[in-house]
Amino acid sequence: MIIFDIPYSPVHGAWPVYASNGAHPEFKTRRDALRFAVGAALKAQQSGDVTLITVEGVDGRRRMFDHEIKGVA
Repeated sequence: MIIFDIPYSPVHGAWPVYASNGAHPEFKTRRDALRFAVGAALKAQQSGDVTLITVEGVDGRRRMFDHEIKGVA
């Protein structure tokens, strides 16, 4: 399983996408970070990997989504 994690606030002025496969790219906006995570998750899913995207909310809780940005219970 590959997990892509996006924090609520930027780190050192940029939003990182922490990926369990070792990649940690950074983006100027949170939207760009989310766009990257969705694209990377979709590509991984198409290659047969199981993926999960977690996004931290303003309340500090992480919400889980699949590669189609559908909520995961």
